[in-house]
Order: sequence, then C-alpha cells, then structure tokens
Amino acid sequence: MKHLLYPVIFLFFFSLKPVLAQEKNSINQNEISIQKTDNDIFEMGYIDFRIISPTALGNHFLNEGYNQDVAGFELYMNIYKVYNFRIGFGHSRFGSSLTDASLAGNFKRANYRSYYVQVSYAIYRTNLLETGLNLGYGINYFRQITRGDRRGSYNTGELRAGIYGRYQFAENFGLSFGANYLTTNKDIKSSNVGKDLFGSTHIIYPYIGLYINFE
Repeated sequence: MKHLLYPVIFLFFFSLKPVLAQEKNSINQNEISIQKTDNDIFEMGYIDFRIISPTALGNHFLNEGYNQDVAGFELYMNIYKVYNFRIGFGHSRFGSSLTDASLAGNFKRANYRSYYVQVSYAIYRTNLLETGLNLGYGINYFRQITRGDRRGSYNTGELRAGIYGRYQFAENFGLSFGANYLTTNKDIKSSNVGKDLFGSTHIIYPYIGLYINFE
C-alpha cells in the first residue's frame, strides 16, 4: 500500500493518449486549457496540494532506524511562467516511526520538513497536458520526538530534482502527478563508527495532487 502511487502514476502516463483522443471530440478546448492566457511568453501560476509517498534510501539512519509513513503532504506554489520556465516554491512534510532504537536512539517518531525554491522546464505542452523537469534547492528540518517533546534535531541544505505533470480537467482545476529525489548537501558530524548512518540523506517520493490556477 505504501508505494501505491508508483503504479498509479505509471498507469496514468500510459492512459493519457486514448483519453486525450476522446476529449478532442467531447471538450471545447477554448473553454478548458492548461494555458490560461493568450500570451505565449508570460503566464500566471497555480497552487498545488499534493499527497506524497516518501522512502528513505541507503544505509542512513532515517532508513535503517525508521519506517516512513504511508503518506505525507506537500504544498507547492508556482508563481509564474516565462517562456517554458516555471518558478515557484513549496513545503513538504512527512513522518517516520521508529523501528530500531539501537540506531536512532530513544525516540518514537521523527518528522521531516522541507522548504524549497524550484525552477521547472516544460518539455511537452498541449491544451490539457503539461510535463517537464524540475530542479530546486531548500532547507530541511529533521526532528526526533519522544512523548511529544523534541529531543533531537538538525537541519541541512537540500538539493532536489524530479519530473512533473499536470492534466487539466476543468476550467481552473487539474490533476498533478510526478516524483522527486532529494539529497542533503551536508553531513552530520559524527565519529568514524557508524559514520555512514549519519551521512547525506537520500529520499525519493512520488506524488499525486490537485491544483488551482491563479487565473
């Protein structure tokens, strides 16, 4: 169940072609369009509410000592588009439950928060569909919690890259989908014993959501 979003997004990509073929005959594309202005250079953005399914990778203690929740949350706001470039910022958050106290310490849960800015490039666009690549940088905050109290925390810089898609199904609403890969660019200082457990964090998550156009 945890990775249900992976096959959902995969199947959605492959089902787009027949769906779009049908909609050419049933939808007035002048009324429903992912491009909300007649200006090919400049276009206002959108706000995107997403459900994410995170997985920590490698032998980092976030992976070895914790099990990530089935779903997390992400809020992304695209400010505007210039040519094929989109500029925006966002916030992602998910929790993890302790599975190995010998690695993570005397904690029950951990929360991961990230605040980032992002530049996207639209590779493919039609009236109803847009897909592309994104690259961003942010700051993450990691909190380990016992009995509701914050007992351990740290924050680092974060690099991110991914793919995205948008499918417009109403005049100002649409479906968003994609996947992102995150990695921290700073290691936690630790002894040589178990140093790999406190190295750079690597996280991947697919997502699916709903967006609202500004216009």
